[in-house]
Amino acid sequence: FGSRSHVGSSSWTERLGPVGGSRGRAMVPLSDEHKECMLLPGIFGVFVQGLLLLASVAVLIFKKKREERLERLGRPGIRARNWATFLLDSSKQLIGSGWVHVVNLFCASTFGQMTEGDGCQWYWVNIMMDTTLGVGIVYLLLWGLTRAFEALTGHKKIFKSGDYKDESGRMIPLKYFSQLGVWLLCVTLMKLFVALLMLILRVPMAAVSGAFLNLFPESSKFRLVVVMVITPLCMNAMQFWITDHFIKSSASKPEEQTLQPQLEVAITGAELGVP
Repeated sequence: FGSRSHVGSSSWTERLGPVGGSRGRAMVPLSDEHKECMLLPGIFGVFVQGLLLLASVAVLIFKKKREERLERLGRPGIRARNWATFLLDSSKQLIGSGWVHVVNLFCASTFGQMTEGDGCQWYWVNIMMDTTLGVGIVYLLLWGLTRAFEALTGHKKIFKSGDYKDESGRMIPLKYFSQLGVWLLCVTLMKLFVALLMLILRVPMAAVSGAFLNLFPESSKFRLVVVMVITPLCMNAMQFWITDHFIKSSASKPEEQTLQPQLEVAITGAELGVP
C-alpha cells in the first residue's frame, strides 16, 4: 500500500469534450495537480487502509452484538454465534476483501491507462460494482460452488459455509480452510466477471464516474478522499452486513431456525401416522 499508483504520467492527456464526444478529441495540458491520480501513496495510504479495515471490523462486531441483544430479548428464531464461529466467518470476509482490494488497485491503474478516465474514477467504479452487483454474484457463486464441490468430493459437511465443527462440537480446521478456498474462488470469479463487464461498458461507466466526481471541487486530494475513504466506508459497511448474513451457517439464520422445528415435528408426525 506504500507504493504510488500513477495514472497518466505524461503532462499531456487526451480529454473528451461533452458526453457523446460531439466536440471531438483535443489534446490539452494538465496542471501539475491533475497530471496523475495517485491511489493513496505513502504513510497516509497505509493509515487510510487501516481506518477502512477498522470500520469494516466495527460493522461486523456491531452486527454480532445486535444478534446477542435480539437473543436476550427472546426474539423467535434468533441464536447468536459464539465468538469463535463469528471470528472464522469474519476472517473469510476480511481475507477476501483484502484480496479484492489489491485486484481493484491493479484494475484501476490498468483501466486508467487503457481507457478514458483516471485511476481514481475506475477505483470508484470498482467499489460501486463490487458492493452492489458483486454481492449478488458472490451469493450465487457461493451457492453453486458449494454444491458443486459437495457433489465432486462427496463431502457435504465440509463445504457448508459457517459450519466448522463435527457432530461432537470439535473445531475442524479442514472445514474452515476448505470454505476459505471456496470463498476466495467466489470473489476471484466475481472480480473477473465485473472486470469484463467494466471493459465492455467502459465508455458509459467512465462518463458516470466522471460526472459524479465532477460534483466535487477541482481538487485531486478532495476527490481522492471521496474515492478512497468516503465511498468505501459507506459501501463496504453495506456489503459486509449483507455478506455476513449468507456467509454464516444457516443454523444461525432466523428463518432456518424457525422452520427446522416445524420440519422435525412434521417428519415425526408422518412416521407415527399422526396427521
